[in-house]
Amino acid sequence: MQVIKLMLEMTQTPHWLKTWGSPVGELQNLPKWRRFVLTLAGFFGLLTGLCVVFLLLVTAALAWEDHAHAQWPEATEQVQRCSLDLYPPDPKYYRIDCGVNYTVRGEEILSHVYSRTTPDPSRIIWEYSSPQLGRLQEWVDAHPKGTRMVVHYDPANHKKAVLIVTDMPLGGTQIPGCLRLLEVAAASCVVLLAIARILMPRPIATH
Repeated sequence: MQVIKLMLEMTQTPHWLKTWGSPVGELQNLPKWRRFVLTLAGFFGLLTGLCVVFLLLVTAALAWEDHAHAQWPEATEQVQRCSLDLYPPDPKYYRIDCGVNYTVRGEEILSHVYSRTTPDPSRIIWEYSSPQLGRLQEWVDAHPKGTRMVVHYDPANHKKAVLIVTDMPLGGTQIPGCLRLLEVAAASCVVLLAIARILMPRPIATH
């Protein structure tokens, strides 16, 4: 909230500008390097501020979704097959695909749970994905057929299952990753807007 308040305050016309006239003349008197840095700091400060608002909305939506999933019935599933496969919509990425089965009211259900994707290092060499891919493969190797895991399934569609608490790399909730991005964006926003405020021209006092 402090970041958003600072953003709103920075976008308003400062009191001294209302008192002493248009800021254009004051800005023109600044050295070129200072005007350039002020413009960049102000622009990117507001841009990162918008990112903060967006990430807050995304995090809130994910928290609501996780809460809803946590209310779904719980089942202990048995892994049929776990593998590290190419992501069908985009073959430049890999993900874990686990075929699992569990019983709901006497009916045996076959479903799948997935991790999020990671780039294929042989196709996207500029992304630091090799260690992540190795972690996913290690997890797959540690979960052979017959391994048991706890899932939550949709009461309206028993074949839809999700992992709420899991050690699967890139699996489960996405909130920790969003919070890390939010912290970086918020800190960047505060620093950039503070720089912009410091560089703003000061009013010339008259007597």
